[in-house]
Amino acid sequence: MSIKEFEYLDIAIKELNYKSDFLEECCIPLEEAFSDILNNSSCEFNNISCRVKSSKSLREKILRNRYYKKFPDANQLIYNLSDLIGIRIECKFGDDEKSIYRFIKKYFNKKYNEDYFFNENYTNLLLKLSGKQPQKQKNGFTIYRLDGKYIYNDIIIPFELQIKSLVNMFWGEIEHQIIYKNSHYIIEDQFLKDLMNSIKNSLTMIDKQLLTVLNHVESKKNKDSSSRKKHLEEVVSKLIYDLFSRKMKDSINMIIDFKDSCETIVRYTFFADDNKSDSESTEILINALNRLNEISDEDIDFDSNLSFERKPVYNNSFSKTLGKYFESVMNTEFSWNLFFRILFTLEPLNNVGDFEKFLSFLKSNYLESKYINKQKEILIDVFNDDFNIIDEAIQLQVAKTLISIDKIDIVYDYNIAEINDVIEYTYKYVSDNITMIDEWNDNYKSILHNLDSEIASSIR
Repeated sequence: MSIKEFEYLDIAIKELNYKSDFLEECCIPLEEAFSDILNNSSCEFNNISCRVKSSKSLREKILRNRYYKKFPDANQLIYNLSDLIGIRIECKFGDDEKSIYRFIKKYFNKKYNEDYFFNENYTNLLLKLSGKQPQKQKNGFTIYRLDGKYIYNDIIIPFELQIKSLVNMFWGEIEHQIIYKNSHYIIEDQFLKDLMNSIKNSLTMIDKQLLTVLNHVESKKNKDSSSRKKHLEEVVSKLIYDLFSRKMKDSINMIIDFKDSCETIVRYTFFADDNKSDSESTEILINALNRLNEISDEDIDFDSNLSFERKPVYNNSFSKTLGKYFESVMNTEFSWNLFFRILFTLEPLNNVGDFEKFLSFLKSNYLESKYINKQKEILIDVFNDDFNIIDEAIQLQVAKTLISIDKIDIVYDYNIAEINDVIEYTYKYVSDNITMIDEWNDNYKSILHNLDSEIASSIR
């Protein structure tokens, strides 16, 4: 071949073939490592597979990406390929992808540099966790894809970790065969793009439907108190929704969907204590029915302002910051007015007492968990009184971020759970990487900025 790019290609392919046995050997410990990591988690996964990039794939990639220009040394090209080795974690559903990613992100908790992290049990395995996941692809869809480095005998071997559900694996094969490996079609063909998008959306819907079926079957099999409690919450939530929907229709002649708000209100009002016995839960249901029966005879004006009997008392900066925000939107935005109107109507205290109690509930659910409290204990042992500086900064940042999001979605149950996980990771990161208050002072801006970004991106 006289074309220099083809000469470059031949050298790179020759180097890949020369190293292929060595790279195949590297696949074994990589596959074993991720298998061990996930086997010691509660994550659901089907299989872990590993492959070395083929010479055919490399040939196409060199020409498509013009590596001849980017990496002049053809002998070293393969060590600049992020997917020289590919590891794929296979799971059933899209929700499993997210759970696996979040576990891996927590597991690789030691900082190697600004981008890469490792775990003390696998110091030769590095994962790039600095970017946003899942990544958006050129086709508009998303994928959990992480760059990694495997250090073997002082040689740094790049690899790519993908987390894929059954539906996404199936979709990937379709897309690869039809679009990237079929020269009769081109991606710019709008008809083809629309058709492929329709197929992907249908597959995503199937994924969600299958997960719903599985969850339903599992709930039928699982008759423990937790599942009964969840069912009871759903029953009460439905009763409240139906009652207040009728009241809303009578008052303003329209119905605005507030199902997600209802779930939070029900958990706060009737099920805040997770440790109640079955008999106590039954009593809760009876009390809820009695209260709803009383409300059914009341007139509710959905086009009126809410008021407090006195000024709210805020016991901490988190509650004060978030509480002031709630006060500002409570009588200006209908979604917030509706939320607090239902909450105040259901609760037995006066409005301001209900408001203060709800802020305490939110603070506990956002900022506390068994794991978070454990990290706080570790930090208290290290920092003593200086821990309060760190704790106060994190809590205040959470409140400010919630306000900046400026949507009622921040109090939805599923978003509260997501935010709690982000906060848990932040305390864990500080515990693992900061040992002196001076280090905190040097790094707190970037830590809080990352906390802000992660919370904002976790809101569905």
